[in-house]
Amino acid sequence: MNVNARVSDTRNPLDLIERARALVPALRERAAETLAARQLPQATVDDIRRLELTRCLQPVSFGGYGSDYRVFSRILRTLAQGCGSTAWVCAVHGEHNWVVGNFSEAAQRDVWGSDPQAVASASFPPTGSAEAVPGGHRIKGKWSFASGCDSASWLLLAAFVKGEGKPEERMFLIPKSKVRIVDDWHVLGLCGTGSKSLTVEETFVPLSHSVTLHDLKTGKTPGAALHRDSPLFRSPRALIATFSLTSVNVGLAERALDEFIAIQSARRSRGIRVADLETMQLAVAEAAAKVETAAAMVEQTIERNTALVASGEEVPVEQIALARRNSAYATRLAHEAIRLIFEMAGGTALHAANPLQEIFRDITAGASHVSLTWHRAAPGYGQIRLGMPVDIDAL
Repeated sequence: MNVNARVSDTRNPLDLIERARALVPALRERAAETLAARQLPQATVDDIRRLELTRCLQPVSFGGYGSDYRVFSRILRTLAQGCGSTAWVCAVHGEHNWVVGNFSEAAQRDVWGSDPQAVASASFPPTGSAEAVPGGHRIKGKWSFASGCDSASWLLLAAFVKGEGKPEERMFLIPKSKVRIVDDWHVLGLCGTGSKSLTVEETFVPLSHSVTLHDLKTGKTPGAALHRDSPLFRSPRALIATFSLTSVNVGLAERALDEFIAIQSARRSRGIRVADLETMQLAVAEAAAKVETAAAMVEQTIERNTALVASGEEVPVEQIALARRNSAYATRLAHEAIRLIFEMAGGTALHAANPLQEIFRDITAGASHVSLTWHRAAPGYGQIRLGMPVDIDAL
């Protein structure tokens, strides 16, 4: 296979956004089923595969669309109009196609050689342990929050490699057959993501199936050399990766605003048309301002970062810190907007049948992701602005 071969130009990545939009009604109809199953229904998994919604960032040499985060973000925001859990799983599976594309060619062939639509779930905190042995590593441990692991064929698991000096953090690509899923996903929101825990008994992983987290963070992985025509694989991961999940959160806020306006426009309370109340008008205005600001921040930051990587210029650590700040702040705005909407919706939003309740629970879960919390994402930017040194591995 020529890894630099291009697929037909008739495969337009923008078509993926329209396919996502067409799926929204079905996702809404499956809301109760998704909640009860605590993972995506098989019909949804089949639809995602049929519509190729996770292949936006997959290298073209392995049948993907080879697009970028501008399109990927819009796909996720669109899917969130139907189901937050589905959008979240598509976010991680789609992003991990990019991550797999950073591995060696041998690893990518193992993942996509027999199934070009295979996807990987992941747990990035290095809670496992690994030991270097001839030809690779032996790894074991337990990992949490592996969203979409039930429908994945591979797992990306981070671990510290024991050795002299400071332990090295590596990401390991492991077939699902060597992983045990622990069904412990009983949560408040994003219930359908099936973000269960994983355990691995000591198993061998060849060197070709791991990369250092430092190389992922600096955009200097084997995939960067393999996919030279795609700037995406030269991108430091933290420069754009968190916008996967942020895009879902912003999409949830966009849906909440539309649902809220539709409900309040027709609602009457104690004989009064609710839309005539200034308090309601102010709430709509404030919520809309927050949602639109969050969406604009996501779009503009992705656009700027995509152009920076494409230019071939070195990506300064300041830009990575800014990206993390903006990703977290857009999520904060989305969360604030939905909280305001939920509070102003009144007691009807407490009913399980009201979509605002599901959205409120999903954003509560989505905004708590460690990469999107303000206290974890923002300090690096503040440190740089205050003249303090910041290591890229700390972002």
